[in-house]
Amino acid sequence: MLIAYLVCLLAGAVLISLSLDNEGGLDGEAGNLSLLFSTPFWSFGLTGFGLCGVLMLLLSPPGAWIPPSAVALPMGLLMGWGANRVLKTLGRREADSLVRSDDLIGQQGRVSLTIEAGERGFVELSVRGSLIRRPARCRQGRLPRDTNVVVIRADANTLEVEALENAN
Repeated sequence: MLIAYLVCLLAGAVLISLSLDNEGGLDGEAGNLSLLFSTPFWSFGLTGFGLCGVLMLLLSPPGAWIPPSAVALPMGLLMGWGANRVLKTLGRREADSLVRSDDLIGQQGRVSLTIEAGERGFVELSVRGSLIRRPARCRQGRLPRDTNVVVIRADANTLEVEALENAN
């Protein structure tokens, strides 16, 4: 039985490693029957069955009252089903890294080009992991380069900023 567990463990590990490059897969929304044709189900199920069986054979005392396959089979099915559900849920999520004007309000930044009274300068902000450089105005008057600011209003083209007081 050890060879069967090792074959399942190896086959599952190979399927998982091959599926790492596969973006779409054959999984659809066809209902519960699609689980039987799901690559993640078989990959993780075989790996779980094989790993659990090998560990049960190696770690259980001789003459144990429960056979390793009685634990390995449900564990493999549970791991396959769980992996399939998790991957489907993750596949439905959408990454949203688009920075909108509303996302800029309240963000702190630094003046990269001096803002003169009545004129525009530039401010650099870090939003959603991206460094953004936008034109900015200030009602307070002149803001020299490297001044820390906060965005109080944003439109399509220009930010309105105010200087942050240094808390030293």
